[in-house]
Amino acid sequence: MKGLLHSILFFLSVIFTATTTVAADDTNVVQKHLVGTWFVEVTGVLPNGGAYQNIMNVDADGTADIVGGWMFGAAGVKFTDSPASVTKVEGNSFEIRMFAFLADAETGAPNGMNITVYRGEILDGAESFKAEADLYYLPYSVQHCPAPDTATLGTPATVAQVTGSKLASPVSVNF
Repeated sequence: MKGLLHSILFFLSVIFTATTTVAADDTNVVQKHLVGTWFVEVTGVLPNGGAYQNIMNVDADGTADIVGGWMFGAAGVKFTDSPASVTKVEGNSFEIRMFAFLADAETGAPNGMNITVYRGEILDGAESFKAEADLYYLPYSVQHCPAPDTATLGTPATVAQVTGSKLASPVSVNF
């Protein structure tokens, strides 16, 4: 009888451990899938139906650098490379905050800052995502460039649609 009781307790502890391990892994699903290099297209934000594309690289620590970036229909404005951070992950959902200076396309002088908040979800297969992005524009100049206060941004100037396609995932190397 004592052996049966130990067997039942062992069996229950194995089931409990397996269940909690799977549950713990589920909270990190989006974080695991976001790590890698993405081709990102943002639409619904520029005049005349313009769009912009860039490359986003997300590291395991939550850093999301958005580099390159070319715009169509940007009306004389260009973006700088944009540092970003993954600020929330939950299930298949995520939030990324990105910061970029805006500059005059001819002179290169900064004339504003763009703060973009992507709220999206990883799609089936983890090879793509869709998101909605709130874009906030703050006036800046060489003479006056304060740090943005993200808690008091107010209403976004624009809401855009974002799609991402995974280009590459990092290789896990065990030494």
